[in-house]
Amino acid sequence: MLITEFNVVGQNVRISVDGGFWDEIPYLIAFDFRLNKGSEVDDSLLVSVKQKADEKNAFDYAVKYLSRYSVTAKRLKQKLYEKEYNKSVVENAAARLLDLKYLDDYAFAENLVASKSKKLGKRRLKSELLNKGVGSDIIDEVLETLDNDDMFYTAMTVAEKWYRSHELVTIQDSQKFFRFMAYRGFDYDLINRCREVLKFGKDD
Repeated sequence: MLITEFNVVGQNVRISVDGGFWDEIPYLIAFDFRLNKGSEVDDSLLVSVKQKADEKNAFDYAVKYLSRYSVTAKRLKQKLYEKEYNKSVVENAAARLLDLKYLDDYAFAENLVASKSKKLGKRRLKSELLNKGVGSDIIDEVLETLDNDDMFYTAMTVAEKWYRSHELVTIQDSQKFFRFMAYRGFDYDLINRCREVLKFGKDD
């Protein structure tokens, strides 16, 4: 088979083989494989070229995406699969990004916890991190760094906001309060401590 058309379009090149359009790939990939008009190719070579082109395109797309959004490795892989790259291309791109520290699930988890731990409890933080694709081992390690006194202060801040427009007199009031606080990720003991402070006064 012969490359019958080799048209440079910006940083890419459109290639036709035996008179039929084959693909558009980065010019640098074509250069690496010494492709040009009149070059002889076979199916094996074209598969290799396509693989390298996809790896470069996937990596370039991922770098651009990460410049705009902070995501986990899992979420980035999902994004690349949505672009219809195959598994080896996706894994290759993710591995390079991890090596370069463009992807760092631990740092992602630290940043999310730092930004939300002033209004959410550990359970809610863990749920959000799991939904973002962070591994359980990383989540446990990051949440372990949260100070218990700081978490109580956070819980009290949230509780006081609720208390400004509610009462804690009846059993129903307490149930509403517990549901409110549980939704925000605080555990039973912490919620109960807050309830007692609000009910009997901070000076007691």
